[in-house]
Amino acid sequence: MYKTKNITKEALKALKIRNQDEIIALTGSELNPVKAWEVIKSASDNFNKSDTKAQEADVLLYNILHPEVKKQVKKETSKTNNKEVISIRERERARTLALLELELLIAS
Repeated sequence: MYKTKNITKEALKALKIRNQDEIIALTGSELNPVKAWEVIKSASDNFNKSDTKAQEADVLLYNILHPEVKKQVKKETSKTNNKEVISIRERERARTLALLELELLIAS
């Protein structure tokens, strides 16, 4: 049910989040993967309860941790364009995760 259930805090701490300046401008705080994971864990009652928002945040955090698992961009797209598309998707996921984290904190 939850993809990040078995992820270690060390792996989360080692994760480098790109575009923190943009995330701070949009949400007012940095995206902290450890804190996001803890919010997901708390909202899902230690990954045992099905919670829609927590599951959305879980998928987004997993995608940030494992970008190679993301859907492949069409082959005919140029390499430069691929990098731009990936960067945009990473920023979008980071923003969404930060917003979900705030929603989960507010709901708690």
